[in-house]
Amino acid sequence: MKKPEKFYPKAYMSRPGMSFAVDIDDPVERIQEFMNGYKREPVAEGFEESLMTKDLAIVGATGPPHVTAVFEMEMTPKYGSRMGNAQGAAISLIHDMCTTMAMAPLAREDFWHFGGVSRVLSVTYLRPTKTGTRVVVECEVLQVGKRFATIRGTMKDKASGDLLSVCEHNKASIIFREKSKL
Repeated sequence: MKKPEKFYPKAYMSRPGMSFAVDIDDPVERIQEFMNGYKREPVAEGFEESLMTKDLAIVGATGPPHVTAVFEMEMTPKYGSRMGNAQGAAISLIHDMCTTMAMAPLAREDFWHFGGVSRVLSVTYLRPTKTGTRVVVECEVLQVGKRFATIRGTMKDKASGDLLSVCEHNKASIIFREKSKL
């Protein structure tokens, strides 16, 4: 049995939705271009594709030194349970994708040009998120280094301002190589 590769091949970076467009200076436009990659070449069906191509919108972002991103979406029934609340897994996915995209404004060719992989994604659900609710997801990069980053996310009801959930996302940068050195 062949041992799995330890490193991801550089060819992965050509896949849509993999790397940030570091040649775009405007933080909002850079995030939008990342989202557009999903629209240009869908690769799967499911929550992530729908979230990134139809449901989620970037409404604001700031670049270094204080890196933030703000998104909006309607919590449609496809993200919901039979009780009429958003599924916990759907909320986790939304926090995952939004906090990852919040890294885009600080990316450079040699620094976090790819959103990394999750080490820890901790979500605390404070109130039910009813389907039909328009939510705002605010993200802030709290810390970033060469290999690790910490991003905070909050999800609020747009109409009432009620805090619905919070997350802390710890990410790791990964190395893309032509071939494994082993």
